[in-house]
Amino acid sequence: MRAKLFVSGLVGLILLVAVAPDVWSQQPNPTTVKIPAKFRYSVKFVCGQSQEPKPCIEFREGSENVSRWICPDSTVPAGANGAQVVGGLYATAINVHNPNPGLPRGTDDGTIVFAQKVAFALPWQKSGPVSSFERAILKPNHAFEVDCEEIAEVFRDSVPRDTSTPPPFPVFLKGFLVIMSPSELDVTAVYTARPLTTGVSTIDVEVIEPRKQEYVVLADIPSD
Repeated sequence: MRAKLFVSGLVGLILLVAVAPDVWSQQPNPTTVKIPAKFRYSVKFVCGQSQEPKPCIEFREGSENVSRWICPDSTVPAGANGAQVVGGLYATAINVHNPNPGLPRGTDDGTIVFAQKVAFALPWQKSGPVSSFERAILKPNHAFEVDCEEIAEVFRDSVPRDTSTPPPFPVFLKGFLVIMSPSELDVTAVYTARPLTTGVSTIDVEVIEPRKQEYVVLADIPSD
């Protein structure tokens, strides 16, 4: 009896070992990761072409002779009586660098895993779309850039896919790239602007200082 039980158990163990690799291979890959962030970077971006509104017209109406404004063909509310920014072409390039020098193999090599998201700002105190946090990885002494083309793609992805008439894609985007990191990074924003008919007119480089903000961020793992 004991021999039969031993043989049955042995066969079961062999089957378990043989099937186990297939079972593990069928497990879905994780789609999110927890990042214990300690530092936050909020980087302003301005992207695209800003149009000057046509001149606003003042007129008076009613018995109280109240002054009113109307701005023909302008997306700016009449009460603003002006543009969001002056007309021109604007671009932002955000550079992120891992300053860690790198350590010998067998120890923490200095790679930083952090999270980033984009929050769009709309005129007239309207909040725009906010993307989910996404994981980013930088090896020691490595850097990457987030520019207007990538930011515009994030905005396109924020438009609901099930709408029969999606909102028109704006030619002018403003907002913040928010970075949450467990370690300090070098974050620099390069802003350039020019009139629509000539070359570069202005360039400004801003070093973004971190703010301490500790909490665990749940970030999406990019599919690619």
